[in-house]
Amino acid sequence: MADLLAACSLLLTVFTILYSLWYAEILDASKRNIDLHAANRFDDYNECRRVFLWKALPLAIGSITLFFLNLPVAYDILSYAVRQITVTPRARYDPVQATFVAVAATLGFLATHTLVAAIGLGKQVRKLNPKRGDY
Repeated sequence: MADLLAACSLLLTVFTILYSLWYAEILDASKRNIDLHAANRFDDYNECRRVFLWKALPLAIGSITLFFLNLPVAYDILSYAVRQITVTPRARYDPVQATFVAVAATLGFLATHTLVAAIGLGKQVRKLNPKRGDY
């Protein structure tokens, strides 16, 4: 269990660092003004599309994948803990398992947040597409 916790924590750290490095760029791309004329949106569209395809989307997919890979173990730990509420004597407290559940919950939050950011940026890219014509 300690090895699994170490690997999960390390990957969470990697995704958190990437997120902190790329968040400002993802946020800026999501808040670009949409020009009414399609010809004027070409550069913004290309930049936002690049950020979406190479930063926001991989970050969201990776964090969601990592969360779902660790979810079954976290679920087993939580279900065992709930079953122990009515049992006498209760099982011993395991801080490694508790920490693993906390790391998995943090991964869930990161996965949700990156997915929402990627969806928002994807909508922005769609609005900026010059092929949609003038607004």
